[in-house]
Amino acid sequence: MFRYWPQDIYSLNPRFGTGKDLKALADALHKRNMYLMVDVVVNHLASKDSPPSFSSFNPFNKESDFHPRCLVTDYNNQTQVEQCWLGDDKLALIDVNTENDDIVNTYNDWIKTLVGNYSIDGIRIDTVKHIRKDFWPKFASSSGVYTIGEVLHNETDYLAGYTR
Repeated sequence: MFRYWPQDIYSLNPRFGTGKDLKALADALHKRNMYLMVDVVVNHLASKDSPPSFSSFNPFNKESDFHPRCLVTDYNNQTQVEQCWLGDDKLALIDVNTENDDIVNTYNDWIKTLVGNYSIDGIRIDTVKHIRKDFWPKFASSSGVYTIGEVLHNETDYLAGYTR
């Protein structure tokens, strides 16, 4: 429902309709005993500008709200995976500093509000492995609904750490 390249975590992807449309969809699904699961991105915000125009983001609009610029080049280096940027020079996916308590609190409040405002029954989280593992339990708890995360990797031992 949202974007893989967000600039404002509070806005819906207009290609899928308005907030009113999403509420109507939730109501229609629930009347049919079906569930609404939405896709969210927490790891990054996106910019086509180089350097990024941090002031254009919402709510994280300061350079200090993000990890310093470095692109992930070694997916075997977990620190790099969690703190460097995805994307490239044409479309930077700027890594949000989820070690910052204010940012963590903002995200936890945001997900709780999002679920409540739209009667969401489940959350699918993009790019989970790109944020430290101890971020996720409180985020999932704050949502109050079923959560599942995408961790793109082919090693069972690596994936197992994300199942707890």
